[in-house]
This record gives sequence, C-alpha cells and structure tokens, in this order.
Amino acid sequence: MFARKTKLVADMLYKRPKGWKSLLWNSSMAQLKRSGPLMAPVHISIEPTNACNARCPVCETGKGDMQRKTGFLDEDLYKEFIDNVAPTTAVLLYYFMGEPFMHRSSYDMIRYARDKGIYVESCTNGDFVDPEGVIYSDINKISFQLGGMDNATHQRYRIRSKLDKAVGNLERLLDLRRKHRNSSVEVEVGFIVMRHNEEQVDDFLKWAKEIGVDRASVIDPCARNMMEAHAYLPKNKKYWFYDEEAFAQGILRPKKIPQNECVWIWNSIQLNWDGTAVPCCRDTNGVLPFGNVFDKGINAIFNGEAATDFRHQLLQRQGDISICKLCSGYGLPQLQHTNPAGFTIQRHTINDGDIPSHDEAIANAQNTLLSISRK
Repeated sequence: MFARKTKLVADMLYKRPKGWKSLLWNSSMAQLKRSGPLMAPVHISIEPTNACNARCPVCETGKGDMQRKTGFLDEDLYKEFIDNVAPTTAVLLYYFMGEPFMHRSSYDMIRYARDKGIYVESCTNGDFVDPEGVIYSDINKISFQLGGMDNATHQRYRIRSKLDKAVGNLERLLDLRRKHRNSSVEVEVGFIVMRHNEEQVDDFLKWAKEIGVDRASVIDPCARNMMEAHAYLPKNKKYWFYDEEAFAQGILRPKKIPQNECVWIWNSIQLNWDGTAVPCCRDTNGVLPFGNVFDKGINAIFNGEAATDFRHQLLQRQGDISICKLCSGYGLPQLQHTNPAGFTIQRHTINDGDIPSHDEAIANAQNTLLSISRK
C-alpha cells in the first residue's frame, strides 16, 4: 500500500496535471497540521438545486428534513464563478442535495465548465435526464443510481421515482453515445444496496454489462440514525461501512474513525445553490457555513476565518464536530481521470480501503513536495 501511494505521488509530480501544485501544497499543510494559508481548492462540489422529485427516506430533501430554503443555482452567478476558478479547479462535482437535472440550464452550465477545461461529473436518479442534453454538455461522467431491478423494489427507497423512465433515459443515452463516437461521456450505473434489494445485486451486474455502461457501482448504503439503519442496512454485512460490534450495542458509527485528520477538507469545498460554502457533503443543512463565494470569491472564503477555524478544530477536536461523527473520511481528490477499458465493476463506498489518502507518502516526501510546489 505504501509503495502504491508513493508511486501515485511520484506519477503526479511527473505528469503535473491541472491543480497539482495546490494539491501538494494543501495536502502538505494538512500533514503538518496547519490550518492555512492554503492555495485554491482543486476540487469543488456545487449544488444546482436542493429540490428533488424523489422522496428517498434517508435523504434530508426526500424526507422533508431540509432546513435550508429550496432554490436553484443562478446561471449568471455560476458562470462568473467558473470564470474565476477555472485556472485552479481540476474537478467540479455538479450535484448535492437535489436532482441536478431538474435545473433547466444544467446542460449549458456543465458545458460552460467543460469549455473552461474543468473535469465535470454528476449523479442523478435518472428521471429528468435528457440524453441529447448530456451529449451536448460534454460532461465527463454521469452516474445513474437505482434502487432496484423492478419498479416495486426501486420505489421502496426511490419513492416517486420511476424505474422505467430512468432506465429508458439511460439506454437512450448509451444509444446516442454509440452514434457520437467522439463523445467523452463516461456512463456509470449505481445500485444502492439495501435490505429489500440485496438479492438483486447479481442481476444488476449482469444487466449493467449487457446494456453497455462503462462502470457498474455497488453502493454501500448510508443511515443517519439507528432507526434508518435497522430499516435499510442489508443483512449481508459486507455492504456495511458501520462498526458491527457498536451496532449490536445500539450505536451507529463507522468502522474507521478519523483521528483529527481529513485531507479532503484541505483540498475541496462544498457550495450550496445560493453560493454558501460549507465544509463538505456531510453538512447537508448548512450548519457550518464559511461564507458566500458569490459575494467574496473562493480564495477569501477558503482562507477565511470560518474555514480556517473549522480546519483548526478538526485538527484538535474532530470528535466534537457533528458532521464528522458518521464519516470515515475521504482521501485526496483525483486529478488524473481515465475512462475504464471496457466494462468495470467497483464497490463504491467512502470506507473503501483502496481509496488512497496519500498521507504516508506525503509525509515521507514532505521536503520534496514543499520545494517543488513553491516553484
């Protein structure tokens, strides 16, 4: 594992993809346990809307627990923002707490970021996807996430979503991509494994290969509390990233608990539809706002007092931070993306042991990284 991580860092130094200086500098600051100053984040998640047609019962939007006002990302403010961050942003995630393709300008906004040289990916329930719009947008990756292989099973979790509509849009997109051979769109389909559908995983993988997607992801489910965990976690615990012994005692917590570290927070930022920045996707209700990037700009917010104080608290008392309690932490943002060669199957979980944090490699290469990132 250590050798692989070291090789990944060395490879990045050799190829120097967009954002490499920021990634190395900011990760080095995390390793040195310094909350700033940081270079601009290489990874930005932005929320087109927190509205959704589905009523998924583990989602704050779906179950009606969203404490933020419902709204849609302003297209003009978005474009101005993209103009400002394009030189330093390697990856843009175009989704958060709603269905992104309910925004009428989604395809134009994705295309705008792509034309600025930013890698863009999105995640959808599939109901509102316009396949022609996806091809036009030139998005790098789109992931359709399903809840079952038949409509009754699908709607046990994806309430009000229609499986035939989502699958129809997915299959039409694949047909269109075959006609547009120069399209860079990678198509993924995900299967959220839960108690009521875990027997369908094999059928899902067989079907995904047959229809011609690039990647099939088996997604371990999340729960916000013990009631949701009892209702939705699969019987087969290989799909859990929660601690089984703690669960038996009535405690919901991840198997891996970060110890005052999360290099992701030093390299990424989450933006709500109104421009409010929060630490990450765990802050669904915006309880820890850093400020508004549309008003002050990304650099002022990322190195502002609220963000710096949050990183300082994470380094000292991460166990006291509410949004960290059910999170196993994330590794570094990926700067170098390659489409899979043929059909690929992956487990998709934030607790996957294969997700590299690079911390050990960065620690051993500290002097080299710091000297190079200053050049």
